Amino acid sequence: MLTLSAGCATCVTAPAAHEAEITPVIIEVPSRDNLQFLTLWVAIGSGAFDRQGLAPKIVVAQSPRQTGEMLLRGDADVALLPPPMFLGMMAEGKPIRLFASLLANEPINLVVSRQIAEQRKFMPSAPLREKLGLLHGLKVGLAPEVAPRLRAIYSSAGLNAAEELTFVTIPGPQQVQAFADGKVDVLFAHTPYLETVLVRYGAMLAVNTSDGEIAGLADGQIHALATTRELIAQRRDLFLRVTGAIADAERIIHSSGRSAFVALMKYGANRLDPQLAAATIAVYSPAVPRDPEISIPGILRDRTIYPAHPRAPDFAIVRVQDFVDDGFAKSVRTGN
Repeated sequence: MLTLSAGCATCVTAPAAHEAEITPVIIEVPSRDNLQFLTLWVAIGSGAFDRQGLAPKIVVAQSPRQTGEMLLRGDADVALLPPPMFLGMMAEGKPIRLFASLLANEPINLVVSRQIAEQRKFMPSAPLREKLGLLHGLKVGLAPEVAPRLRAIYSSAGLNAAEELTFVTIPGPQQVQAFADGKVDVLFAHTPYLETVLVRYGAMLAVNTSDGEIAGLADGQIHALATTRELIAQRRDLFLRVTGAIADAERIIHSSGRSAFVALMKYGANRLDPQLAAATIAVYSPAVPRDPEISIPGILRDRTIYPAHPRAPDFAIVRVQDFVDDGFAKSVRTGN
């Protein structure tokens, strides 16, 4: 878990720009509390937007699958889009442009109960195939639609997940209780269920996909910020500054766990449990890209392992490049 040692104190205390210079930016998100969006929350809590002369206002979509509708209606400047949403928008030819990456490695991780780990002498540092072999015959709890990513883990070790494990489909809110009650021995889960079983129930990370352990689930394109072609044409400087704030947050996350923790807690105020927040940072920090450039190969890979709503794009017809603007990240990287 995260050790809260001394870090960059100035990373979270920089003063805001003068009020007269502040530009509002409305950011549409699927949820205000999902810690998979760590990079955005750290950008807000650390003052990274303030340092760009921006005042972010978070608005929450009516439902996660409706994220992006406010952007397309003109009621938001930016939308935070997970793969199912941006893939579906690409399939429908929506006028979106992805411009800043928030997460590059898979956020769902495989955890095993402490009791099973001890019984089977499980070692997280062992080779992947050896670890997966020790899970043979166990029941794994997982949400609907995530099985392709679990199969990718096993395929990378030359194994068939369906032959190694018994799949038990469990909606996210029920996963922690099922794990605690012993209804499943292994859980394939993301935040908030992941950090809860790690901290509250002593679970052990069996396969750390967020740390890049599985090459086929690393260095890709998970969550991204998007805007519209029209807004980029009208307000390009705004999105350059938003990208700068995201790049700043990514530097904080990779340079100082302490500063990232302080920023996350500042953003979350009283909504976050400090132990769970620290565990989330420890697991998810390696999944955050080191700069916000969008990964086109990652988007192409998403098509094979993520669901898409309402449908998946046919990349033999749809040009991914038509939905990406990587100029902002490149400008931030070079300082131009």
